[in-house]
Amino acid sequence: MTDNQTSLFGNECAGQGISGELALRGQPNRPFTKGQRTFNRLVGKIETLRAALARETRRLDEALAYWAQHLHPRQLRLTGLRKDILRALAPFIEHPRPLRKNEQKALQAIVADQLNAIVETEGSLVDADLRTLFERVHRVSFDHAERAQFEEARSIMEEAFGEFGIDIDLSDLRPNATEEGLAAKAAEMAERVQKKFEAEAGASTRSDRSKSKRQSAKEARLQQAEEIRKKSLATIYRQLAKVLHPDLEPDPERKQRKSVLMQDLTTAYRNNDLHSLLRLELAWIEREEGDLERLTDEKLAVYNQVLKEQTDELQWELDELRYHPRYQPIITEGGPFGIFRVLDQKDGSAEAWRLDHMIAQMETMLRRMRTDKALAEVRSAIQVFRATNQGRL
Repeated sequence: MTDNQTSLFGNECAGQGISGELALRGQPNRPFTKGQRTFNRLVGKIETLRAALARETRRLDEALAYWAQHLHPRQLRLTGLRKDILRALAPFIEHPRPLRKNEQKALQAIVADQLNAIVETEGSLVDADLRTLFERVHRVSFDHAERAQFEEARSIMEEAFGEFGIDIDLSDLRPNATEEGLAAKAAEMAERVQKKFEAEAGASTRSDRSKSKRQSAKEARLQQAEEIRKKSLATIYRQLAKVLHPDLEPDPERKQRKSVLMQDLTTAYRNNDLHSLLRLELAWIEREEGDLERLTDEKLAVYNQVLKEQTDELQWELDELRYHPRYQPIITEGGPFGIFRVLDQKDGSAEAWRLDHMIAQMETMLRRMRTDKALAEVRSAIQVFRATNQGRL
């Protein structure tokens, strides 16, 4: 159901008011039935959700483009400066004699913070000299620390599943696991959760006879709806094939147009795509002098069920869009309850200014670190760190 749908039957329907919407049109002195009103309401909701989804996608894409053009280059520059400064500080970690013991402790905390910032940005620590510096500061290898952190996270996950009565073994996961391996494990976890829920639902149904009756009735209705749905698919296909089949059209231009439409019709039927067939059918109904009686209450009930499912899917897609991995760089946590929000251009401008300020400070520090005033610069950095981190030392 596209936002801008042209007439499926070309100019021959142009004067009958067929638009891009699926909404049924009323007839004089013939009020809509409840099913028809529900149909139009769901169609309107779908169009609203589709428009909202398009707007939100556009907003997120614009924010992502701003990040890629203005923020990401600054972040890369900042990470490069962090590495250069750490390399300039490394001699004072290896040979700390010029510094007092309390200064050495503060310097180690400064280096640890900068190393953590690099790991947070790049996801790991790949430079061999920085790994060595990590080991000097933390007295443990980076690989060992990474494994320990991963083991802790894995243990928390296993414990969380255990609280729900799901016994899952994550021992085969590794910090350097491939995407395929992670995807396979995620699928296994999802399958176990589904089986757990199904088992609980089955046990609950067996223990409640009245609920079992309701469940059976619901399953019967769903099965009946699915049978009607399949029947409707075949009926729509046959009816539209008579109208759209190009072999029955003598006019060359219309024959070519109908050839394309017939391909779309066949593809939709093969894919069990009721939505596409529904749009084709409604356009055909309008062409046949708006005979809404062709849409029986039985068929409308099935269509309304499908449309309701689509509204739920669109609402879920809209709610979850900002959490897509594609937009991870522009989603920031803010507010008193940690609500995630989009880093818009106004926030982005402030972030760009903050990054520029940090870059300028680091460039100044790095220039001084490369002169004979390096020790004085290190002590100055330690003083600033102490002033802003009094509770840590």
